[in-house]
Amino acid sequence: MEIRRARPDDFSDILRTQSANLAWNLTGAERAGGFLSAEFTRKHLEEIAEGIALLVASDGGRTAGYLCAYSCAYAKQFAILAEMIKAFDRVPYKGKPLSSYSSFVYGPVCIGRSYRGQGLLRQLYELLLKVSREYDVGIAFVSQDNPHSLAAHVDGLKMVNAGAFDFKGRTYDILVFDT
Repeated sequence: MEIRRARPDDFSDILRTQSANLAWNLTGAERAGGFLSAEFTRKHLEEIAEGIALLVASDGGRTAGYLCAYSCAYAKQFAILAEMIKAFDRVPYKGKPLSSYSSFVYGPVCIGRSYRGQGLLRQLYELLLKVSREYDVGIAFVSQDNPHSLAAHVDGLKMVNAGAFDFKGRTYDILVFDT
């Protein structure tokens, strides 16, 4: 397994992995293992790869998982992320509002079903920490109806659940981690 920055020849397979894990493409039972709430295009992947990081776990050229990280300025084009960023003034982290930190947005991250439980999330996250040192914190959001992802990030990666925001009738937790 190779953990590295994604290259343009990875994008098609990342999009395939994304599609296979989007909430609206899964049955209720499949959603219990975690799901994606947002869909990126190839253009988005290209832009993210040019920014902070688009990381991939590649198994002989096949995407086993991927992780996206990008600036808050870039994130504001997406309505759900713009809503999360608006909450930064009222969400505290270590005694200060999130808006007072140099931050970036983490996510989505996706591990293909047949690769889960093999430590790939941790490996992608550790590489992200190495390439994002110029920021104080990374900030993610996870739907409260996605307990698998919440557990993977809070219990597994030790991210801090700092607050929540609502978007289109759903509540999302805001998770923070130091770089």
